[in-house]
Amino acid sequence: MASTDYYRLLGVPRNANDGELKTAFRNQAIKYHPDKNPGNKEAEVKFKELNEAYSVLSDSQKRNIYDQYGEEGLKGAGGGAGGFGGFQNVDLGDIFGDILGGFGFGGSGGRYSGRTRSRKGGDLKHDAEITLEEAFHGSRVAVEFERTELCSVCHGTGAKPKTGLKKCSTCQGSGRVQYAQGFFSFAQTCPDCHGQGDVITSPCKPCHGSGHKNKKASVNIKIPPGINDGTLMRVSRAGDAGMRGGDSGDLYVQVYIKHHSHFERVEDDLLYHINLSVTQAVLGANVEIPTIEGEKIPLSIPSGTQYGKVFRISNKGMAIINTNKRGDMLVNVKIDIPINLNSKQKELFKELSASIDGEEKVINKKKTGSIFEKIRGF
Repeated sequence: MASTDYYRLLGVPRNANDGELKTAFRNQAIKYHPDKNPGNKEAEVKFKELNEAYSVLSDSQKRNIYDQYGEEGLKGAGGGAGGFGGFQNVDLGDIFGDILGGFGFGGSGGRYSGRTRSRKGGDLKHDAEITLEEAFHGSRVAVEFERTELCSVCHGTGAKPKTGLKKCSTCQGSGRVQYAQGFFSFAQTCPDCHGQGDVITSPCKPCHGSGHKNKKASVNIKIPPGINDGTLMRVSRAGDAGMRGGDSGDLYVQVYIKHHSHFERVEDDLLYHINLSVTQAVLGANVEIPTIEGEKIPLSIPSGTQYGKVFRISNKGMAIINTNKRGDMLVNVKIDIPINLNSKQKELFKELSASIDGEEKVINKKKTGSIFEKIRGF
């Protein structure tokens, strides 16, 4: 790696701290790791160069020499590829942690914790639909789904009853297999026991050695009053069964609220659209507004109400979750324009238009009553 700038190689400034060095090395090493680039010689060389750069810059003594004298200084001090014992002190387990857990880095500095004896089961997700009334009052919803449960015959061991588990001969019970690549030593999860350290000699027939079986399940979800559309609720340990004594996973239920024929939810308020006739909007009227509880409440429409006017009725909206409060009812006015008028009705509207525009025409004196009363009669 002659004349290579270690800082440039890792993509860090010369004053980078230990955390920045570790992050930069990890990101680059993941990209060029041999397991991700099988048979790629260029990636293998790049990976070795990255390890060399990090092993120098992560060691305060080596870094000090490198900063003052460069690579030649390291060679003179017994460093470089052969000095300071090579790069065997790079703790790959510490660098990668759980990010590349499948690679199972080993070595003297690794943090491998031994065989996997238990593992939490997988989480599950399910959708549930409720009505707006159920969201308002709160309810209980039955959710039916399928999950894996422990086999009732082998109780999750995967082995035939009265038979045991045998130490894996491939990894000698360690759960990992060591291999060397160049001057690095790596460890991978054992391909035969999958990291368990032991193998099943006689598989359980009902579950085919898996220790689990798919079964239908049902849980009741408590829906709180005022729940929002799309809320994700968690039911602890209602997911797939764990392995070898591990906890079951969780069930996540996403709650959706069905479309309502009368009301539209606007956060904690309820929007209701009311259709008024032209005469109701012009002259005013007393109307009744339905509520989410199924009741009717009076609303006075003042004369001259315009299209799009919104009336607010306090405390008649949705329940507000985790409180004893409610939102408001919003009543949005829409005005129905009459269609298919007969000739007499059209004449009355013309008369009204002329009166409003100040172009009142001669009206037959025999006609009695106001123009609006005549229109309302139709």
